[in-house]
Amino acid sequence: MTWLILVRAELLLLLRSPLAVVNAVLSPLLFGVGWLWLAESTGRGAGGDAAAIQLLLLLGFAPFAGATTALAARRSDLVLKRLRTCALPGAAVVAGLMAPFALLAVVQSAVLFGLTAAAGDAPPARWWPLVVAVAAGVPLAGALAFATAAGTPAPELAQLTTVPGFLALFGGGMWLLDAAGPTWPMRLAPGVPVAELARAAWSPAAPVWPALTAVAVLTAAAVGFADLVFRWEPRR
Repeated sequence: MTWLILVRAELLLLLRSPLAVVNAVLSPLLFGVGWLWLAESTGRGAGGDAAAIQLLLLLGFAPFAGATTALAARRSDLVLKRLRTCALPGAAVVAGLMAPFALLAVVQSAVLFGLTAAAGDAPPARWWPLVVAVAAGVPLAGALAFATAAGTPAPELAQLTTVPGFLALFGGGMWLLDAAGPTWPMRLAPGVPVAELARAAWSPAAPVWPALTAVAVLTAAAVGFADLVFRWEPRR
């Protein structure tokens, strides 16, 4: 099995599931547009704040919750066990499983960021922090998905087991919006440094290295933890 075949198979499985399409494809876009409308109508939280929350929403829905559900389902069906014994190395299998959700996040972020930039009074002063925020947020959300899937014995339970991670992402962003400024303890919440990167696109003087450092540390910690606890086959 080649890596592209695995990616194609996972993408088809995702798109053929009505529930997955609603949760991973439509919900992030609807909630993102709704948040933008709320920010514009209230005059609070537009621009960088809206983009930050939009990014955390789509990361929470697709690369995190969607991937957690998919991993639990593939493990229950013994698909992960078979993939583990195929010719592909483990890293390639992980990348193939996450690729459809990463692709969704990239497309959704492009749509939502474009709408936010068009609806605001001023476009982003610099676009590259948005690209960096997506590039950094997707691996972090994916690592959290693998770590959460380790404690998700069945896909039906993912709606419960993903609540803490979703709150850490979305709640961290809301915490940042209500705070005077990010601090290093705040950046321990996964949503804070990702939101900080997205907001930096509208704040040309804002430094990005603290957020990048925090995302790198959190991702490394999540990957290490997931590697320790993730199971490729159901518990007997």
